[in-house]
Amino acid sequence: MSGRETLAPSLPRRRVDPALDLARAVEHARILRGAGDAAGAARVLDRAFDAEGVRARTVSEPLRFRALVLRADLALRLHDDAGAARFLAGAEALPLLADALAALDDERHLAEELREQLGADED
Repeated sequence: MSGRETLAPSLPRRRVDPALDLARAVEHARILRGAGDAAGAARVLDRAFDAEGVRARTVSEPLRFRALVLRADLALRLHDDAGAARFLAGAEALPLLADALAALDDERHLAEELREQLGADED
């Protein structure tokens, strides 16, 4: 080590872009959507979907359903009808158990509204 080199104190390093787990991403995206930042909310979910896709699918179907319906809603807010349809199709393809469906009533209702809105846009 030369005389000019000094050791920097050991400070915690901030990660540049930490991959959020899907549950945290859904909550973060809801906050951003509520603040009017649909594009930011969509980016948060997209990053979480990308990171989750690399891992074994450890996320529960109800959580994945919530995330996909939220992402479909954001796609519609961003005028991306094709993306909204793709995310809704993904949500509808999930094998949800009957008891889990009861906990998802709000998201199921939103999914139906989004599907109707997509149908109305096509006419």
